[in-house]
Amino acid sequence: MQLTPITTTIGSEVSGVDLCADLTATLGEQIHDALVERAVLVFRDQPIDPQTHLDLAAALGEVGATHPLYPSVTGFPQVNIIPNDAAHPPESEVWHSDLSCKANPPFAAVLRAELIPPVGGDTLWVDMRAACTALPDELRAQVVDRRAFHSLSHGFRFLEGYGHTDRQRSLSTTSDDTTAEHPVIVRHPVSGREVLYVNESFTERMVGMGDAAGAAVLERLFALARQPRFQMRLRWRRNTVVIWDNWATQHFASGDHYPMYDREMQRVTVASSRRAGLFSNQPAPERR
Repeated sequence: MQLTPITTTIGSEVSGVDLCADLTATLGEQIHDALVERAVLVFRDQPIDPQTHLDLAAALGEVGATHPLYPSVTGFPQVNIIPNDAAHPPESEVWHSDLSCKANPPFAAVLRAELIPPVGGDTLWVDMRAACTALPDELRAQVVDRRAFHSLSHGFRFLEGYGHTDRQRSLSTTSDDTTAEHPVIVRHPVSGREVLYVNESFTERMVGMGDAAGAAVLERLFALARQPRFQMRLRWRRNTVVIWDNWATQHFASGDHYPMYDREMQRVTVASSRRAGLFSNQPAPERR
């Protein structure tokens, strides 16, 4: 397995691996550890089937539950289909970390390109480890011992604008695990590196700060995720498979292909890391 870096801090293209034939426990360990190091791994020309898709996710940790808002591949309920077509406009045009509203947000996601537009529909990731390192000292002093409140309803508030009341109801009845408080700065459960852990989608407010002051701090933190120096951008091709570390990154799916072209992705969520288990509300680092 060879890794070619995409940027200095985040992302690598992986070559020398046939996921359809070479997926062993040893390779699963190698992929897991490369993922923790590089945060996003890109595999090109990998025509994996749904079972191999699941096996790849299981090699990284425990496979997570299906997402209630999206359909699944027939016979494979844990392989979600994420369509963009006339009936399903793009919904992910905001920087986010998947389900940070849970006490134990998922470790990773394995995404496969099924239907790709001839132009547009790229996905971007941002390295929140690098963003944390770049925190100005005075801003870090404000947040290092603070927590933020994350909620599912805040993350999917766009459903009301779309008039998708049925989907809102399905979200509200899926689980009681829909809100969480997390440290603004966490330590990655595997690498131990500091990560800035707030995102525009699910992070609703700072805990223990007034609304105006907390909103101002959050906006400064969100702005770090928008800086291109911390980001990588991927042009999809059919049979591209991407794995990302959801604890270390945020992502943004560009909807610029819509409504001219359709797009369909298939995703499996990895709930835990094979090396560290669950996220488990990692404690905030000590004040420097």
